[in-house]
Amino acid sequence: MNWRFITAGGLSALLIIGVFYYINSAFIVSEAGATLPNAEDNLKGESEFDKERASQQDDAGVHATNYISEYKTDSTDTSLEVFILDYTTKDIFDRYIFERTSELPHVVKLDYSNHTKTKYTEESARTAADLFSRYVDYKVALSFVELEVDLSAHSLRDVTFKLDERENIRRRYFTDNEYHYLFSQEAQVDEAALARLRIAHEDTLSKEERKALIVDALKAGNPAERDAFQPTLNMHRIDEIKNTYSNVNDRFNAVAAEFGTQVAQRFAKTWEERAQWQAKVKAYTRFRDGLMEQGLSHETMSESLAEYQRQHFTANEIKRLKVLTAR
Repeated sequence: MNWRFITAGGLSALLIIGVFYYINSAFIVSEAGATLPNAEDNLKGESEFDKERASQQDDAGVHATNYISEYKTDSTDTSLEVFILDYTTKDIFDRYIFERTSELPHVVKLDYSNHTKTKYTEESARTAADLFSRYVDYKVALSFVELEVDLSAHSLRDVTFKLDERENIRRRYFTDNEYHYLFSQEAQVDEAALARLRIAHEDTLSKEERKALIVDALKAGNPAERDAFQPTLNMHRIDEIKNTYSNVNDRFNAVAAEFGTQVAQRFAKTWEERAQWQAKVKAYTRFRDGLMEQGLSHETMSESLAEYQRQHFTANEIKRLKVLTAR
């Protein structure tokens, strides 16, 4: 039987991206090559998410001890570890599966079972192998259910139904404690993304109002989301600064104060280039309108415009110009 593993978290990513698809907000997308403020050295450092994750993993040790407490280890080989279920288990399982995507499920299970015998104590190895086996079965079950969401074609109700369907599959294969460590963090992200999607569908609000609510939701979200969307939040903040300060120097100083001089220099250059481009487009528009007022023939006007374009624009700029000034 042919089968495929569904990538966990894909639906979350689609939900997150979909929110901004619906409000058509350019600021939310980080374009290739863009330098985001959080990449600066002055913004580096341990994030709140890192701190919380470390705390969770410390806490995981207590819960995981309860998880394996019913098993008594009689192994005398002190080089072997005791399998502990924590927040990293899912990533470890996914990585193991990803490295063996060409193998059939039962082969992957057998490989992991043999692996546990060399890594974990005897009884905890059986615990690990059993959990992994059910995780593979869960992945296979997902492969038979269509959980991909095209937000341009699916309603909010459809998205909610698909999330509920995946939730039911998870609950079918795992205990509450296992679910907590394997999926609870991802479920929180899904729920927050769904809440933003509801905002994006709220047609009683303007686009700007919806954008503001979504940004506020991201700021108030869990550390994992804030970390993932920090570039977006930084871009939004810089856009706010740009709209607040009309004076170039004031704008530069405000960005530098929050994100550093190097970031301010790059954005100042970008804004200057954008202003120059807009000025060139306006000049072209005035030239075109002047020709139209003269009542010239279509052929004469086309030749004059083409000559003006060749003198003032590059080949790529001419393509952009035609799109912007098309009537």
